[in-house]
Order: sequence, then C-alpha cells, then structure tokens
Amino acid sequence: MHEAGASSSNVDENPDKLTRLLLRLDTDTTHAWERYEDIRLRLAKYFEWNQCTGSEDLADEVLDRVAAKSDTEEIREVDKFSFAVARFVCLEAHKKMHRETYSEDLPGGEDALPDGHDAPAEIADRLDQENRLACLRQCLARLIPGDKDLIIQYYSAEEEKQKTLRRSLAEKTGLTLGALRVRTNRLRAQLEQCVRRCLESRRQRLSPVS
Repeated sequence: MHEAGASSSNVDENPDKLTRLLLRLDTDTTHAWERYEDIRLRLAKYFEWNQCTGSEDLADEVLDRVAAKSDTEEIREVDKFSFAVARFVCLEAHKKMHRETYSEDLPGGEDALPDGHDAPAEIADRLDQENRLACLRQCLARLIPGDKDLIIQYYSAEEEKQKTLRRSLAEKTGLTLGALRVRTNRLRAQLEQCVRRCLESRRQRLSPVS
C-alpha cells in the first residue's frame, strides 16, 4: 500500500476525481453516495474527538486526497485507507494549531516575536498573501453570480455554524448535502486552478527579462 499521508500534487486539476472515488466505493451510484457520506461523517467525528479545528473541512481534505489517488494505485478498503490518511491530516492540523497558539501566547502576541526573524522572508510572504487574495477576488468575479454567492456562503460560516448553514444552503438550492458538496468542491477546484494561473501570470510579469 502506498504511503497514506502523501498528498498528490495538483489533485484538483482532475474534475473526475470524485467520480473515481465513488466508483471505488460502489458501482451503484446511490450506494456509493451512502458510503461516501458515512465515511465523511465518521471522519468529521474523528477530527472532533481529536480536537482538530474545522472537522468537516478536514474530512473533505482527507477525501480529496484519497480521491486524487490514480486508478493504478490499489486501495483495497477505502474507509480504512481514509482513516490512515486522516491520522496524517490530524497531525498536520495539530502542528498548525500549536504554531498559532504559541505565537498568540507570547507576551504582546505575534508582534513580540524575537528580533531574529527573517524580515525579507516575512515581507515576501505578506506580498504573496496579498497576491493570492487579489487573484482570488479576480477569479470569484469571473463566476456566475449564483455560483459566486454559493461558494462564499459555503465556506464563510464559523465552524460551529457550518452544519446549520450548509443544510440551509442545500434546502435553498434544492440539493442534497452530498450534491451540494460535489458542486462546491468543483467550484473550489475551478477557483484554485484560476488562482494558480493568475499567480503564475503575475510572477512572469515581475520576473526580470534575461
């Protein structure tokens, strides 16, 4: 079996990844969705039990990684493989939470970090973040109004309000929660591709001409 925690690069470039995952779960579409929802629910509970922030988003991250595995990679039991991936994702989440908590707990917060930090690197990181935000806004503007509103609302709620909001969105759009998730995942993949192209274009414009 391949290393469960390894994340595939550019996995969102393949629009059929969810279809591939569903086929691995069951050839019957209805049964496949039932298994998908069951695994996702158990993954979310796993992250809740392990005190990870954003349990539903982390569950989606796990399923995205599993779905990104190519057809040539053997996955005998999707649910067991998913929980193997979840352990790596949980470790990553805890490391991130530890870093954030450590900076906030310092006297004076993040502004009181030691002077030994790499100022040029921090400036570069800040510029990169600003470029990403500008590209995201540009890509959101290219979506049709309904899709733009849907993706913003889907990811905008705080963790404790996510379930209620997403159920409300599903009812409003006449979709099941599973169908809503597929639609927003595809929109997210579309946005991520657009943002990558936008960032690459900006880098090329800023690169010195040889």
